[in-house]
Amino acid sequence: MPLLRPDHNRPTMVRYQVVAATFVAAFLLYLHRFCMSYAQRYIKEDLGLNDDQLGYCFAAFFVAYALAQVPSGWLSDRFGARLTLTLYILIWSFFTATMGFTIGFVMLLLVRLAAGLGQAGAYPTSAGLISKWVPYSGRGKASSVVAIGGRVGGGLAPILTTTLIVSFVSLDVSNELNPDDLLDTHYLCFRMADAREPANPADRVVRGLFEQLSAEGQHATRKLSETYVLKRIGKTSRQDDSQANSKEYVSAKSLGLERPSDQTVAPIVRDLNRIVSDPSGFELGDFRDVRIEREAKRLIARGPSLSSSNSDRSLGEAPRLNRLLLEAVCPNSIKKIYVKGWRSVMFVFGAMGLLVASLFWFVVRDWPSRHPRCDPAEAALIDSGRPLGVPAPGGPVKAVPMKQMLKSRSLWLVCFNQFLGNIGWVFLVSWLPRYLFEVHHVPLEQRGLMAAIPLWVGWIGMLLGGWLTDRVVHQYGLRWRMSPVIVGRFLGAIAYLACLLQPSAWAATIAFAVIAFSCDLGNPSSWAYKQDVGGPHVGSILGWPNMWGNLGAALCLVLHPVIVRQLGWDAAFAMCACAFFISGIAVLGVDARIPIVPKDEE
Repeated sequence: MPLLRPDHNRPTMVRYQVVAATFVAAFLLYLHRFCMSYAQRYIKEDLGLNDDQLGYCFAAFFVAYALAQVPSGWLSDRFGARLTLTLYILIWSFFTATMGFTIGFVMLLLVRLAAGLGQAGAYPTSAGLISKWVPYSGRGKASSVVAIGGRVGGGLAPILTTTLIVSFVSLDVSNELNPDDLLDTHYLCFRMADAREPANPADRVVRGLFEQLSAEGQHATRKLSETYVLKRIGKTSRQDDSQANSKEYVSAKSLGLERPSDQTVAPIVRDLNRIVSDPSGFELGDFRDVRIEREAKRLIARGPSLSSSNSDRSLGEAPRLNRLLLEAVCPNSIKKIYVKGWRSVMFVFGAMGLLVASLFWFVVRDWPSRHPRCDPAEAALIDSGRPLGVPAPGGPVKAVPMKQMLKSRSLWLVCFNQFLGNIGWVFLVSWLPRYLFEVHHVPLEQRGLMAAIPLWVGWIGMLLGGWLTDRVVHQYGLRWRMSPVIVGRFLGAIAYLACLLQPSAWAATIAFAVIAFSCDLGNPSSWAYKQDVGGPHVGSILGWPNMWGNLGAALCLVLHPVIVRQLGWDAAFAMCACAFFISGIAVLGVDARIPIVPKDEE
């Protein structure tokens, strides 16, 4: 933002405080929005959800968020940013905390819908606030600062979420299994009782478990394994038995098998708990080539070497280590101990909303003239430098300018761009952790770091994009306000195509970092465009393309698991690349010189 000052009166700098408070609100917005993505495995296991149900819960947020964009933007235009955004923060924080009380799919779906409604007005309100508090020549940079607040929240969400989940599951938490902790007992028994040569280190460890079971436990394991194999052979009756007996995971539920009774699995659970509680339950050398959680690595580092037994470890550490090792070799069959930590994380994040809402209420006023610490010189500075034809932010509005919005060709192209662009972007904050786990088998804490790196790189794109859009306007005029979006979309399409080359986990992380950079490069120019053409209706006008963008995100969240299941990850990446390329073409037609509501129609 420029620091133009009258000769004899140094303006106050309250505008920077307002931008900073809006930055903090955006930080919380994205932290709350995406914390579920990084706790999804534990939420899924705790609530007994399948991938489709999880996708519906993700999509529910974005559908509600999308449909409430214009109404919530109008409310902020009508009643002011200070009141409305404070209420929005309190509402979405309440429902983030309420996630910790969910007991099933329906309740989680409703809570995510409510959180989406609460968050919908955050960015339309923030954009309107920037248009009133920042000089025209600094709108792009100020918008990038606020938008980067969201990216900082999104970038720290995986680190904070995974770290807190682990910290809330201390060594004092019971490591014993109960029958509900056996997620797929039939498949577990099939792996333990399989008499063939183990195919990999994890299979060798699981086969060794069978030998440590009691006679009663071995009998129950054989019976459940035989039932599983017969069902699997029946499912693949036209294929050979080797395929039917393959260790490739096929869930018992997909074969139509009912969950065995607690009485049936009791001897298996009892024997597994004996192994977990026994300091010599596992030979650590067997796990040299098995991916394990970082906490397990820390416990191993504090004790004997990886090639020795586990018997010298302290009584408190051995059961936790054994439980984590068991989960590592049975990822589809044993509920994770960290399931016990995700609810507390939601309570902590929800409580943060009270602090942020209080800060925003104290710092922000709707207009510079209404702020007790903003002097007339700063108010005059903020109002200076607006080009001819760019509408000024006005007072409270009466209605949404729907007719003018529907007639605007440029605004429709922006809507189309955001719809397709979000199809490519939302993968980073929803399915990326799952991709890293399923394809590259990255452990939880490292997975959180690798999922965060692209969002961190996005911060650079956001700051560069804010500078670039103001620079382009200064050099070439308002017609090319959206040019950083065009560059970013084409760059993102190329990065998604690179993912088709089957990269390693770290190479994929680099590709996703380029995608995040390309997305965020265009965000400030998109915000500034809506401020340029919005006048007193910035909230409503920013909400309209945001609605379409989040409908694209919701569609993607439903389609992604289906596409991955039916066609594989490469098909999902190809879809994202095509979406980016087409959206970049669309932006070529956007002209920021044409206001949405002409002066004579305001």
